[in-house]
Amino acid sequence: MIIIICKFFIFNFLLITIFFSNALAGIAHTNAIELLTEYSGKDATKYQQYFQYSEKAKIVNIELHASGTKAMTARYTDEPLPYDWVNNILKIETADDFLGMSGVATYSVKGFNDFHFQEMKTVTKLLKNLKTLDPVEVRAALMEKRPDLSDEALSAIDIALWDLAARKAGLPLHRMLGSKRNEIKAYASIPFYETIPEHLAAVDKYMKLGFKTFKFHIWGRIEEDAKLVKSVNDKFANTEYRFMLDIENAYDYDGAIQLGNMLDKKLFIWLEAPINDKLFDQYRDLKNALTMSLIPTGYQFYSADFIRHGIKNNAWDAGRFDVTVVGGYSQALELMIIANDAKLPIEVQSWGPTLSQAANLHLILANERTTFFEAPTPKEAFEFGMSNGDMLNEGKIIAPKGSGLGIKVDWDKLSTADFYRSSN
Repeated sequence: MIIIICKFFIFNFLLITIFFSNALAGIAHTNAIELLTEYSGKDATKYQQYFQYSEKAKIVNIELHASGTKAMTARYTDEPLPYDWVNNILKIETADDFLGMSGVATYSVKGFNDFHFQEMKTVTKLLKNLKTLDPVEVRAALMEKRPDLSDEALSAIDIALWDLAARKAGLPLHRMLGSKRNEIKAYASIPFYETIPEHLAAVDKYMKLGFKTFKFHIWGRIEEDAKLVKSVNDKFANTEYRFMLDIENAYDYDGAIQLGNMLDKKLFIWLEAPINDKLFDQYRDLKNALTMSLIPTGYQFYSADFIRHGIKNNAWDAGRFDVTVVGGYSQALELMIIANDAKLPIEVQSWGPTLSQAANLHLILANERTTFFEAPTPKEAFEFGMSNGDMLNEGKIIAPKGSGLGIKVDWDKLSTADFYRSSN
């Protein structure tokens, strides 16, 4: 009896230890199958074999590539310094001849920055030595052994492991996640331009590619923003085109109300990040006062607690985050479960190079409450170095063919970027 009681207490102690370890790591589930099962609502045990580790399936090679082109450089408000973007690609290869791949972005106003590239170089040996390929387990191990890792580095590793599992299963990743669709309506996300004619010219340009919805990144000052709003109200009244504004948290409550009341209710369907994301009560009041959908930035604050606070305060019409920023699918699915339980839509962000877009696309396709895909412009700039980066067809984004993320890299082209680093 004493032995049984001791075993009982030891077992419960281990359970408690595991629980708190995972809680500190921001993980509610202990492995990918548990997470997939709860997210999809279907038993995901059939996928277990694709996450299993063995000496015959261990990681044997890791490549890192970082590339950036001036064509991607952009501003998002009238702040004088533009952001330079670097596409960080992680490629892992296993002993059984499978690969997994991901891409996350680094952006900086101080020129091309290889911070995440250098950061990921420091964990390649650790990844090779882990005795698991399960992305949820790997995330927990990394957060224990390397708590200093950025969310972007965690995202790159996590996404590559999910891509690996889907490739082993011979499935597009969105199918493994439980999707029921292959395409999604897209809006053209337009960077900041100095003048109103440039903004309107960008709309005219992307109309020709089939877009019917457009998002402006604007000045963040009521005088200039109001002029653009009036131009759009006048030019596109009684048309099929619709618009969104991204204010990048530049306004206070009164300014957001003032601008919101200027918007043609039929034309403007979405107001993004009008005020600081943490002002939940003010977001709720704005949501109640304005007619268009109201969403936060979701790029700086995106924890489970943040989502829960937004839900509790009824702050938004939809939440927002990016798979490549929150820590990958293992964390994104946890956030989606919270949002779906509350019936809160998540308008997933996907600004970035093609691999970043694709990572978000697969989550979007596996989430019926997401209504749009954000297509960054100039479109061709973000497709640089990809063999099949063009996923647009008549205003919709179509999932690429093939297993995993489905994106193919033109490695020779990638190496010709204005900024390039590689390591293996």
